Amino acid sequence: MDVSHLRLDRYLWPLAACLVALLAGGWLMLAPFALGYQGYGAGWVTQTSNQFWVGLGVVLVAIVALALFAFSLVSGLLDAGVIEPRPHAAWDQHTNAKTPTPPQMALAAPEEGGVRNDEFERAVMALAQSLAADLAERRHVDTGQQPYLQPTRGGQP
Repeated sequence: MDVSHLRLDRYLWPLAACLVALLAGGWLMLAPFALGYQGYGAGWVTQTSNQFWVGLGVVLVAIVALALFAFSLVSGLLDAGVIEPRPHAAWDQHTNAKTPTPPQMALAAPEEGGVRNDEFERAVMALAQSLAADLAERRHVDTGQQPYLQPTRGGQP
């Protein structure tokens, strides 16, 4: 299935309906207490009992439906290629245990001759030097000493 042909409304409307059913079931469970027709500390009347148990049933059905539609959405996104499946650990038959799989992606893949890594290393090095100079200056200010500044490439501090 092509990503451009993935219709999310097919999944989002049922998810929204499940959320509404979940809220309605919760309201059915809480309504006798919120509206005050169930006395505080008194035994439950028939209305309270009926509303609570019907509300609990609606909440449970809504949670199951919500989980099923969410699973359907994830499998639809996997089929469309929008998300990639998580790698599973392989089962080692000799040791009778699971062996971890290596990560699928590297953090920063070098481009043509490592140009990208060199730029990244320079940027991180400049940031580290700046932070170290700031930290040294703050330490000397706290103790009342003159800060030590390293000379830059131009020869001026």
